Amino acid sequence: MSVRTELEQCAGTYVKVVRFSEPTNPDGFIVLYLRPRGRFLFLGYWRGYERSVAAGHWSKRGSELQLEGRGQVSTDAPPGRRGRFSRVLNLELLHHTPNLTAATELKEWSLLSWVGPFAYVGACTVINPDDQWLPDSLAAVDQWIDKWLQEELNE
Repeated sequence: MSVRTELEQCAGTYVKVVRFSEPTNPDGFIVLYLRPRGRFLFLGYWRGYERSVAAGHWSKRGSELQLEGRGQVSTDAPPGRRGRFSRVLNLELLHHTPNLTAATELKEWSLLSWVGPFAYVGACTVINPDDQWLPDSLAAVDQWIDKWLQEELNE
């Protein structure tokens, strides 16, 4: 199987919805867009509390996905984190559906540090529950990735 075919098979949208214990708090969303040409956008969103983003390139080796890029954590409790982002996720097929998990949490990356599981929700699915911050189309996802990769080149 070619590298391109392997990337296309894993590409799509993965999500974890986080329900917080306080009933008045909105759900948090951790969304990972794996784009077919080996680029990714990873977002942590908790309305009123967090807007975190990482973007870059992803690759697959066996059952591991490697994310390499840069990111920024923005929360209501500074300090935030900004810089290189690296994450290894394990790919597992459950009833023909990919799921991603991480072995350990990342320090200082807030929602982007969660271990998952991140469930596959479709090749073209966009997660935008409240039209507040998250991208509203795959074209917007690609624009966010372009912006982050361009900023990386300028640093």
